[in-house]
Amino acid sequence: MSDERYEIRGKIGQGGVGAVYQAFDTQLNREVAIKRVLAEGGYEDQEEATKHLLKEATALSSVQHPHIVTVYDAGIDADGPYVVMELIDGRTLDEMVERGTLTWNDLREVALQSQEALIAAQDLDLVHRDLKPSNVMVCWLPSGKFQVKIVDFGLAKFSATPSLQTIDHGDAVFGSIFFMAPEQFERTPLDKRTDMYALGCLYYYALTGEYPFTGETAAEVMASHLQHHVKPLSELRPDIPQWGADWIMWHIERHMDE
Repeated sequence: MSDERYEIRGKIGQGGVGAVYQAFDTQLNREVAIKRVLAEGGYEDQEEATKHLLKEATALSSVQHPHIVTVYDAGIDADGPYVVMELIDGRTLDEMVERGTLTWNDLREVALQSQEALIAAQDLDLVHRDLKPSNVMVCWLPSGKFQVKIVDFGLAKFSATPSLQTIDHGDAVFGSIFFMAPEQFERTPLDKRTDMYALGCLYYYALTGEYPFTGETAAEVMASHLQHHVKPLSELRPDIPQWGADWIMWHIERHMDE
């Protein structure tokens, strides 16, 4: 990048909105992650993608929390807009589930930390809108315990008044369809309950290795959400406390008021 403060180490990931690179901050002598906006990814032009990324940076810079990725800097240089954030060393939740479903005790810790992150975001009327296993990082600490970090608030927006969701943007879908709340398909106002629904789907997946709402096509998955076709968690994990299974199923009730 043209800003000599940051030395790019290499590319570490790419999503629908932008690419992420590992870099070194020469002023503060620390490793960081830098997100760059791509012209593609469902946006009609680079200007719109730029606006989206800077909105993400503004939102995240207002949140200082141990379970939410920290934003250090943001700007635009000759190569385009960028956001500098903490570099997280860990695994995504879906990578962990690939190795085996979570125990009830581990899930409780994931739930506690992710709920704390959500509460902090909600205090600023911030709705993530794209919570899914790949946006939940698990970092192991020297103590042997782990720390959860919520990442990629790229789809978040402030909602002092409930916001209307736009599901399709060109050919893109905002949010992973397996974790999207019914109101996101119905284009109705979103609020903190939208993120709670996504977390419920995420907890269900972490315990079972299965999506609560499934289908062969996107349309079938959407119908499964809307018609609430879901197998009770207690049938798949009879070993967990009934109150715990009920609590998770409560997150994915069909209607927001429930």
